Amino acid sequence: MKQICCFLVVLLSISALSAQQKTRSYLVDPQLAPLEHNVDFKHLRLELAFEPEKGLVKGVATLIFTPLQEKVDSIRLDAPQLDIKDVQLNGKTVSFKTDERNLIIYPHSSLSWDATDSIHIVYEAHPRRGLYFIGWNDPNNLSRKQIWSQGQGVDNRCWIPMYDEMNDKMTTELIITFNKDYQVLSNGTRLAVKDNKDNTRTWHYRMQHPHSPYLIMLAIGKYEIKETHSKSGVPMHLYYYPEWKDRVETTYKYSEQMVDFFEKETGVKYGWESYSQIPVQEYMFGAMENTTATVYGDFSFVDSRSYLDRSYVGTNAHELAHQWFGDLITARSDAHHWLQESFATYYDQLFERDVFGEDSFDWSRRDANNKSLEESLKNNFPIASSEGGNVRHYPKGAFVLNMLKYVCGGRASYNKAITHYLETHKYGNVDSHDLLIAFEETLGYSLDWFWDEWVLKGGEPDYHVSFREVEGAGEFTVSQAQELTEITGLPVCPGDAPSNAVKSVPFISERPATEYRPAGLYRMPIVFEIVYEDGTRESRKVWVEKQTEIVRMPVTTGKKIAYVLFDPNNEVLKSVKFVKPFEMLKVQALKAEHMLDRYDAVTAMRSVPLEKKRSTLLQVFDQETFHAIKSEIITQLAADLDPGSIALFHKALRDKQALVRKAVLQQVRPLGDLLKDAEGMLKDSSYDNVLLALDVMTQNNPAGVQNYLDITKGVTGTVGRNVEIKWLEIAWNQKKDTAIANKLVAYCSNSYEFRTRGNAVQAIKRMDYYSPVLINYLVDAVQSPNGRLAGPCGETLKHFYEMDAHKKQISDAIWSQKWEPWQAQAIRKYVN
Repeated sequence: MKQICCFLVVLLSISALSAQQKTRSYLVDPQLAPLEHNVDFKHLRLELAFEPEKGLVKGVATLIFTPLQEKVDSIRLDAPQLDIKDVQLNGKTVSFKTDERNLIIYPHSSLSWDATDSIHIVYEAHPRRGLYFIGWNDPNNLSRKQIWSQGQGVDNRCWIPMYDEMNDKMTTELIITFNKDYQVLSNGTRLAVKDNKDNTRTWHYRMQHPHSPYLIMLAIGKYEIKETHSKSGVPMHLYYYPEWKDRVETTYKYSEQMVDFFEKETGVKYGWESYSQIPVQEYMFGAMENTTATVYGDFSFVDSRSYLDRSYVGTNAHELAHQWFGDLITARSDAHHWLQESFATYYDQLFERDVFGEDSFDWSRRDANNKSLEESLKNNFPIASSEGGNVRHYPKGAFVLNMLKYVCGGRASYNKAITHYLETHKYGNVDSHDLLIAFEETLGYSLDWFWDEWVLKGGEPDYHVSFREVEGAGEFTVSQAQELTEITGLPVCPGDAPSNAVKSVPFISERPATEYRPAGLYRMPIVFEIVYEDGTRESRKVWVEKQTEIVRMPVTTGKKIAYVLFDPNNEVLKSVKFVKPFEMLKVQALKAEHMLDRYDAVTAMRSVPLEKKRSTLLQVFDQETFHAIKSEIITQLAADLDPGSIALFHKALRDKQALVRKAVLQQVRPLGDLLKDAEGMLKDSSYDNVLLALDVMTQNNPAGVQNYLDITKGVTGTVGRNVEIKWLEIAWNQKKDTAIANKLVAYCSNSYEFRTRGNAVQAIKRMDYYSPVLINYLVDAVQSPNGRLAGPCGETLKHFYEMDAHKKQISDAIWSQKWEPWQAQAIRKYVN
């Protein structure tokens, strides 16, 4: 019995100790650790020639390296489906073997430390990824003819045999021989251009500093170049199509200014020898930040009218920011990819704030807040995760960086840490811990708690807030209502035994002493604000970290409270439920300093009856300048037939902001008396609004369709011929003219860029117009590496194939031809 009692005492002691121990739980990331490699590559010399009609690369790669391990008896390179002709090590032929992914080289004897060795590889490739041959198979000879690369994530290996991972950096030089009628761009300094006797030229580019293999680039096409430089002296080479010279100033607006801005904001000079930008056709993403040379989709190369709908400014700033965050310093593994994309997104936002204003910056943060909350409905991956996804790596991470600045006390402190971070790791690799250390070393802050909440764990806090006046004070009650889990928020903090008592937070800005805290809660400094009718205010920043907090603030005797705010201007990423009386919302919507607080007041009126809120919304609309608030008001009043609301719609159709004008056409039904004003939108300065007006007006007023077609005849629209293709679709629906349909079919061919093809295919699908020629174009499109073309075209092919009237004809036409296995695989996704 005595032994049993002793055992129970020990067991209870262990249990009690275990219950009080602090633990941390994180999701397992399969890409946390970088790939192992046994040699350190120092330099790549790559000699290239092409047979573009065949999609053929002929290359000679020389790799200089040093062993990392004491003895190296084999070297593995990435070389998927490359045809390796010969391999030499230190000038002597060696044995090698290849499989679907790798080239493995076997030295005659083991290599050892402190030696410098070289591998010489002769090879050929027909890449289907990484390097793209555009327009060389266009039978009509209408398409641009280009060759360009896209290395991220690990696709450069498809045309260059090398160790293709981000955790090894090397200097590179490319020597390219091609038709002299074309321009050739690669990374670094162009050392020489030599004319050859066979109507070709040889271009020689070299990097002065090391960079990661995925950042190697090549672009070939017919271009002219605008030479310019930043105020700090960085040479800039801005490529453009000769026939689009009138678009150069619009597209490259602010380019020089961006370099100077980022140098000032980071405290670090641009780290490379020059900076080039080049547009390409059929680009499947937005742009790519190759070191010294950004490649971007030519759909961003817009004229002054298209600029109103989509400009290159944001993409331009994002990719340039990568020259610091991603190129100068590079994530060690995919788990830390956010260190590249979040920073580039955030620094783009900072630049756009500088040129477009605070409201634009705040609206981008709100968009990030909303997208982050939506993403967390799917899963709780953190931003520091290879599985985090685009929302977390881009907008959420940018929001987190802005919160980091907020927590650290502002721009000066934050910038000091970032400068240290960049300078310490220049031309090297980093992980999320390196950023944490930079803040600790420069500012002395222990920010592990912030990393736990916002970097290493997912989720966001969900605050439920209420307010009341009591005994000469304003009292906020804040509850954290999110699901409490080990993989979100902070870890459990044992502290004292949990208490049911709710304690008030003192009026201090410092963090209060930590008590018991269950896992999954968030700790953040949050501002509480009471605004009086005379415009004065009481403001307190309080650390909110418990499941329920009560914050009391003194109310000045004799003053009446107009409205109250929890976290003014949305500094903290969160969802929040804060029900306020209408009178508070009214004053907040009219008088709050920050646009987001005014916007929140207006959106909170969605459930308020029209008769109660109408006059307030009309008043807010008249004094407001930001498009999102005006558009929200239009949405709430869209079904209102009151003369005041109708007058607002007329006014909105003449608003100087295209998005406000668009909101009327998107929301108000029926158009009724607005038809005449809405007809003016057919000549709107925004092509997107012209497209929308043409679509909406023809549906709302069938009798006026021919007039609308006459007004918009000959308008091509922006990228992808958006207005013209909608015009052809409507005209065909009016007349069923085969010539019109066949013009749309022609736009589906590979003579045109993918956005035109995609728009035309979607129109034909809506028209349900079948043509054997169309099927040939669709089959060609589904083989494209560009998913934004292949996907919609494949669905349209499937649409017609599933019709009994066409199924056999389509099947016979396709399978009577001979296809490569990869082609057949692409087609069979849609046609058996």
